[in-house]
Amino acid sequence: MSTPWEPGTPLGARYNVLRELGEGGFGRTYLSEDLHRFKELCVLKEFVPQIDDPGLLAKAQELFEREAKVLYQLEHSQIPKFRELMREGGQLFLVQDYVAGTTYRSLLKNRQDYGGHF
Repeated sequence: MSTPWEPGTPLGARYNVLRELGEGGFGRTYLSEDLHRFKELCVLKEFVPQIDDPGLLAKAQELFEREAKVLYQLEHSQIPKFRELMREGGQLFLVQDYVAGTTYRSLLKNRQDYGGHF
């Protein structure tokens, strides 16, 4: 997996990385600000799969791009709005609105700490 983008890194001449939010098997997510929208917060999802097989890598990229197309078509109050699919420095990014709040993981842990279940 490539090196994470550092805070303050400009991407696509439009976004400024503020911090990494998380990392998974297919990439990383960053809290960023949109310099074309008065520094409005957004999330950049970077496609960085941990796959060596060229065929599987191509399939993973196809699925990532399909996810972008599906998100573009969805409009629902519970789904962050899709902004764009972009390439920067040879990397592929999906950009969505940022929704402030507690992560599901934190919510679940808090419930479990107090003996609650979902």
